[in-house]
Amino acid sequence: MNKTEILHFLKKNKQELIQRFNIDTIALAGSFARNEATQKSDIDIIVDMPSSFTNFFNLKYFLEEHLGRSVDLGLEKNLRSFIKKEMQDEMIYV
Repeated sequence: MNKTEILHFLKKNKQELIQRFNIDTIALAGSFARNEATQKSDIDIIVDMPSSFTNFFNLKYFLEEHLGRSVDLGLEKNLRSFIKKEMQDEMIYV
């Protein structure tokens, strides 16, 4: 799995993700977004969605199952301002 494949999957399945998990936005971040991923890298995904414990973890498991890697899923609204500022340059919104 690489950056292009992840972005393709997210774009192809965006409508399903919106309908099934009630997401507003989704972005790839971290090492995959920077093209620095290694064999051990997880996939960092940032979403904007209403707070729902069930939807959050169901989305995480859905992504892990389909992407074949561990997914570090974060809510955009919960990112600390200094981290968000750093990450915004690398986040790739779908």
